[in-house]
Amino acid sequence: MTKRGKETILITGGNGFTGRHACRYFAGQGFHVVSVARSVSDENHEIQREICELTNAEETSKLIQRIKPAYVLHLAGQSNAGESWSQPVTYMESNVMATLFLLEAIRKHSPSCKVVITGSILQYPIKEESLPPHPYSLSKTLQVFASKSWANYYDLNIVIAKPTNLIGPGPSTGVCSILAKRVAEFEKTGNNEILTNMDLQAKRIFLDVRDAVRAYHQLFIIGGQGREYDVSFGTEASVGEVAFILSSMSNVDFYVPDEKQAIKFPLQLMSGSKELNCTSSITLEQSLADTLDYFRNL
Repeated sequence: MTKRGKETILITGGNGFTGRHACRYFAGQGFHVVSVARSVSDENHEIQREICELTNAEETSKLIQRIKPAYVLHLAGQSNAGESWSQPVTYMESNVMATLFLLEAIRKHSPSCKVVITGSILQYPIKEESLPPHPYSLSKTLQVFASKSWANYYDLNIVIAKPTNLIGPGPSTGVCSILAKRVAEFEKTGNNEILTNMDLQAKRIFLDVRDAVRAYHQLFIIGGQGREYDVSFGTEASVGEVAFILSSMSNVDFYVPDEKQAIKFPLQLMSGSKELNCTSSITLEQSLADTLDYFRNL
């Protein structure tokens, strides 16, 4: 299905954190965007909204048969490592089986479609002596392994993106959003509380979700069939540095434990991805400011 001659990209998880940014971005790039989710959002009337339960093989097959997209960006799934301990089977259904149902539908009804599957920095290499640390990691590991297998078995143009910790404005449950949400709550309530009990020395690579979406676009252009690409350019920072930056953006006086340690490490910009020719266009500070404003305006 096309609209006014535009190429159609189907984005699963269109109501999610990355999905919302992806829908806006690809619409701005001139694609006919079909956002797929479990419920309809009226956030952007220029985007075609479709309701589909991807864990239902029949629903998924009918959707792909009707839309026949030229591109699919598969973002849908569960992504809370802690929650996966209590709902392991749900994570297998959402991340593994839903992906296979989608790929089977593409194989049958739109085999020339190019697909980008988003894996995770928490996925593991499949080795007998090294088991994934939690059900979420297992589900993403199996999702990627199955996707690569389908690309090989059925000659499907499937590319794997392996993103790092994505941050930015929107309904994320990542560490930066957790901290920004608490700051916004402190500003509204006037409470003077401890910001976090997290390990302030823990370091991660943070990448703005909007830069990640641009990298996914590149993968549709240059991504090799069955190949996996790290989307891990960004800024390396400790949780303490993130907490300190957020505290400096607020006029509310709250307690950040070991604040001096929080600014001990200089922020380190990771080199751009040579394979993708990508570099960060949004600084960590700007991304955190946008995240804080998002929660302030809720």
